[in-house]
Amino acid sequence: MHSKVALFLSAPERIRAKVDKDKRAPRPKAVEAQMGAAIALLQAAPIRSKNLAALDLTHNLVSRGKRLYLIVAEADVRNGEPIDFELPAQTVEILAWYVREHRPHLLKGPSDALFPGENGAPKQPGALAPQIAKAVFRYTGMAFNAHLFRHAGGKIFLDARPGQYEVMRRVLGHRSITTTTSIYAGAETRSAGSHFAAVIAERRRALEAPAKPARKSAGDDK
Repeated sequence: MHSKVALFLSAPERIRAKVDKDKRAPRPKAVEAQMGAAIALLQAAPIRSKNLAALDLTHNLVSRGKRLYLIVAEADVRNGEPIDFELPAQTVEILAWYVREHRPHLLKGPSDALFPGENGAPKQPGALAPQIAKAVFRYTGMAFNAHLFRHAGGKIFLDARPGQYEVMRRVLGHRSITTTTSIYAGAETRSAGSHFAAVIAERRRALEAPAKPARKSAGDDK
């Protein structure tokens, strides 16, 4: 299980490494780099395909000091919950690499679309989502669609932090915690058991450890 998670999470970096060594023409390399950027973004911020495809460099990727945030207004989100994620440094680096070195080769005219399509408009979700699924399969061997990033992210997080449903509620934009728990309740039972057992084992070792002899003070031998 852990090897599959590692394979999945390392996909953007492996795509970047492959593209950097690729000898093909700039455009096919740019499409591959685009997939690396899209996967990295979905891993950090599992938004819906429609919102992903529509991302705009000016309005949706906002710098605040030295940090980069993914912002989507509530009017553009299906359930009316606004998106405001601080992107981790590794994701920011992948996005910067794609925008700087490869996105220009996908442009046929002026455009602020992160994933440009025809006539400067954003790429359609129906085109972007299958490309992402194919890229994930190429680099992990796993059948995956764009929507599964939401479920995979939740499972990976809750395996590491059992019971923290409120975090996932906010990440996934669920209005009700009931929606979140109905999806994930029980999914992290094994991880919760492992965490519990680890704490008990740690406490047992602490209690069984032999007490260290008290250190003598300078005047004890007098």
